[in-house]
Amino acid sequence: MGDALLRQHDPTTCGSTALLALAALGDPVLARWLEDGTLPDRTIADLPPEIPPRALTAARAAERIRAAQHHIKRRTDARALGPFPWPPWWGTPPWTAAREARFPGVRFVHRPVDDRGEAGRAMLGSVMGALRRGFPVLLFTGGDLGTGITTAVPRHVVLALPESARPWGLAPPERGLLRIFEPSFGRVHEIEPAGLVDRTAPSLALGGWAHVQWLVLPSPTPHALPS
Repeated sequence: MGDALLRQHDPTTCGSTALLALAALGDPVLARWLEDGTLPDRTIADLPPEIPPRALTAARAAERIRAAQHHIKRRTDARALGPFPWPPWWGTPPWTAAREARFPGVRFVHRPVDDRGEAGRAMLGSVMGALRRGFPVLLFTGGDLGTGITTAVPRHVVLALPESARPWGLAPPERGLLRIFEPSFGRVHEIEPAGLVDRTAPSLALGGWAHVQWLVLPSPTPHALPS
């Protein structure tokens, strides 16, 4: 975006970067500010919530991306454990990611998932159903007990992109493929959707992890309009 890759700036901001990408897909004001730093005439209260006021005049896209990531991180850390903050070195919890996720026409809900067998196929159906309706989905990825107890909880966050989205000058995906934005390298991968189910090997699209462990899914609001 602009003169910089949209990628995470430290090991704790994969979720923040995925949330920033999600919001920018649905908000041209935010996307334009990330690209070139320009904004329409608005009060600070009317600006997209991902923009920290102290970064309004940041000259370079990398500065704007970094500032927005850390602003989102502070928001997702706040009130994550009842009234208490989330330990920042643990990344982003799915429940506050769902709270802060922003896209027109929907709110977001979070759900732990099993990516194996019938449960895995149901998980894939939920992801693909949301994408077909034009809504992005956050995927929290990690390992399993075979790779250690610390990897059996979500370790990374990526963003599944709807086919209708044309972010960052991307061409449409090859027919039938699923596009996933992976924030550690700032890349979009195309994979077979079935590759999310019954995996045994790590995937670059999942940030080097093998399993989808948690979803943050769109849920239409009562007054949602068609996308």
